[in-house]
Amino acid sequence: MKKFGLILIAALALTAPRALAQDMFNHLALGVSVGLDGLGIEAATPMGDHFQLRAGYSIMPFGYNKAINLGSVKIGNETRSFNNVPLSVKMWQGGDGKLLADWFPGDGVFRVTAGIFAGSGKIITGNLDLSKSLRPDEYGRIGVGFEGGPSFTTDAKGVAHVDAMVFKVMPYVGIGVGRAFCDNRVTFSFDFGALVTGGIKPQSYNYIKNTLDPSKPVDVINITSASVNNKDKGWIDKISGIPVFPMLKFAVFVQLF
Repeated sequence: MKKFGLILIAALALTAPRALAQDMFNHLALGVSVGLDGLGIEAATPMGDHFQLRAGYSIMPFGYNKAINLGSVKIGNETRSFNNVPLSVKMWQGGDGKLLADWFPGDGVFRVTAGIFAGSGKIITGNLDLSKSLRPDEYGRIGVGFEGGPSFTTDAKGVAHVDAMVFKVMPYVGIGVGRAFCDNRVTFSFDFGALVTGGIKPQSYNYIKNTLDPSKPVDVINITSASVNNKDKGWIDKISGIPVFPMLKFAVFVQLF
């Protein structure tokens, strides 16, 4: 998949000089998109009759919030309840930018696309608010271990963080339907492809003993099936081993000039 994307980009590089002289930035279209990368805006410009360049930015405005029960944990000589702990989950932390090159092999609307997505590398972020189960003097100073799961420490506000990490710069290849430039001023497009993520790797953070700044972690702790005593039935390791993430997106473009 990565080789195919490089071949397409190389083909674009070989044919781009003539196309640039003809059409690039002589026409511009703006669009809005919705897909698995969230809500976004895109700009497109033609590069000759068979190529099109797109650039954009997307954010995921939706999240998931739920109070979860983690059971009881003994801290010192005291048993604490960690039930009704607020959990918030979001995707694509900080949003992601993209640069895409479309190749139309014929005169129709079918295209092949290659490019890159770039962002924070945090495809999923999860926050556990443990402040109601811990005392303020314990924030960032003690670890809490749950049976059959990983241990957590909190930042200076009593919040534990878990992130699912991918490449910060992810190659993309796919196919699609739709041109931003045609006889109609308003056009529609659809993309289907895959991002090369390197696998989704979950991790938590250790804040203990950071006396200079308790809001920043000291260590990163990788979460694996072994770290949860394989109670996930190996799914964490299986998902971490999948090097790609599917991408679906629908967009509407308006040709400005």
